[in-house]
Amino acid sequence: MQNDYKKIISIYIKAKDDSKPHLMNSVFSENAILKMKVQTENISFPADVIGVDDITEALVRNFNNTYENIYTVCLSDTVEQRGDVLACRWLVGMTDKASGLPRVGFGDYQWIFDGEGSGLVSHLTIAIDDMIVLPLEFQSDVISWCANLSYPWVLSSEVVASMPDIDLLANVRSLAA
Repeated sequence: MQNDYKKIISIYIKAKDDSKPHLMNSVFSENAILKMKVQTENISFPADVIGVDDITEALVRNFNNTYENIYTVCLSDTVEQRGDVLACRWLVGMTDKASGLPRVGFGDYQWIFDGEGSGLVSHLTIAIDDMIVLPLEFQSDVISWCANLSYPWVLSSEVVASMPDIDLLANVRSLAA
C-alpha cells in the first residue's frame, strides 16, 4: 500500500511544482482537509483549508503565482507509515517570481488516506519548520542543487552531500539527523 500512497504523493508534488491544478482531483478527496503549521515568517498560508477546490487554489494556483523553479522532494528514508497514515520530511527549493530570490524550506507532511473509500487523501497536515530566503547571488547554486536531486523521492544523505556550501543553509543539514 505504501507504493500506492507514494504514487499519489508524487502526483501532488507534480501538480504543485509544475502548476497542474487538474491533477489535484487525483490526490485529494472532495471534502479533504488541509492544515498548515507555519513556523516561519518567510511564507504564509491559510491555517485551515477545506475541499479539493480550495486546497488546489492555495497549494497550486496561488503558490505558483508567487513562486517558480519549484522543486519539492520527500525524504524517502524518513517515511513512516501506520495503516492509512504516511508521514515524511520534505524539502523545497524555489525562486520568488517578483524578486528572483531563492528560498529553501523544509518540514513535515502527514498524509491521511481514505483507505476504506476512494484511497485519496482525506487530510493533509503540512508543517513548515523553516523557509530560508537567500541573497540573489545564490539563486543558481540553489536551483542547480535542487534540480539535480532525485525527484520527487530522495535520501536525506543525498540532499546533504550535494548541498551547496552556503552558511545560510546550515539548518537544512538537520534533515539528515
